[in-house]
Amino acid sequence: GDGAPAPASASVIGFVVSTLPELSMVTYMACQHQCRPFSDILYGIPICRSKLSAIHNLKKKLALATNDDGNIHLLVDNPDQIDFLEEFISNSPSAGMKWSVFLKVDTGYHRAGTTCDGQGVSLATKIIDSPYLDLKGLYSHCGHSYNIDNDAEMKTIVQDDHDVILEFLKLLADHLKTFDTSSLDISVGSTPSMFCHEKLSIPNNVELHPGNYVFFDRQQLYTGVCANESSIAGFVLTRVIGHYKDSDRNAIMVDAGATALTKEVTPQGDMCAVFGRPELECYRMSQEVTMIRCGGDAPFPFEEFPLGSTMLLLPNHSCLAAACFDVYHVVDEGEGLFSTDSEIVDTWKPARGWA
Repeated sequence: GDGAPAPASASVIGFVVSTLPELSMVTYMACQHQCRPFSDILYGIPICRSKLSAIHNLKKKLALATNDDGNIHLLVDNPDQIDFLEEFISNSPSAGMKWSVFLKVDTGYHRAGTTCDGQGVSLATKIIDSPYLDLKGLYSHCGHSYNIDNDAEMKTIVQDDHDVILEFLKLLADHLKTFDTSSLDISVGSTPSMFCHEKLSIPNNVELHPGNYVFFDRQQLYTGVCANESSIAGFVLTRVIGHYKDSDRNAIMVDAGATALTKEVTPQGDMCAVFGRPELECYRMSQEVTMIRCGGDAPFPFEEFPLGSTMLLLPNHSCLAAACFDVYHVVDEGEGLFSTDSEIVDTWKPARGWA
């Protein structure tokens, strides 16, 4: 994912990663380019002890390449994380200065994050008082916005997010008295809610992290942040490998299944969709294949999809689908719409694996 400030001054200022391979890749890019946004990286899931040695080595590489101008920030939401971070840093002579951390706060999604009450204030205070840690800012994620498909509800979620953060900043300021809470960076947002943060009521430096914005997908079509299929940039190219003209099936089979798209669901239903053909239903998926039929029991147009022909599938969740592939083929759609005949102009190799 990428982090960017509010739309009024939009620019990419850093990267959010969720795996050690991703962190290694962005750190390598930072060492090559020696500038932002590559040199400002947040490891965007709560930290665990087993990752510290690897992150420490990457921090040293980044510091050497950028003359200490780059940074890898960590995410914490539990006092035990502070304890083992302090233990690790105090026992590592080469760990250097204070390690930068964001406090993950729960503003309504109820996944990760500390509660924005006395518990959260206590955790923030523990970080601020630490001789080994520097509280860079607060991090929230409006993940519950993924199930919203109207502007009014989306704006309510965003406003609630802002209100909870503002109240938490006030609680923190009242508790610490001398600490300047305006110095904290506030990292908010999600892809569905990204355009609802335009009139921010938070006085701090604010950044948005719309991780799915690069590709979009069927989920974003549902939320409305993505206007139409032509706004989606991530597809899976598949081939027709079966015709089944009997009355029980009246369908075709393609050679992309759960290992290419995953079985992530969306409110629209189906496992995925065929680009440009809303009347077709991707109604059944197994590991290697997907079955496609016409909606409403209409006869399937087999002649339009001969065996061996290709079609483009819209993934329900492009982040998960993208993780299934070791190379992305970049195409230039030119003046027309993207199609199976579009010219490939580049290939990108993503970071793979989970660690």
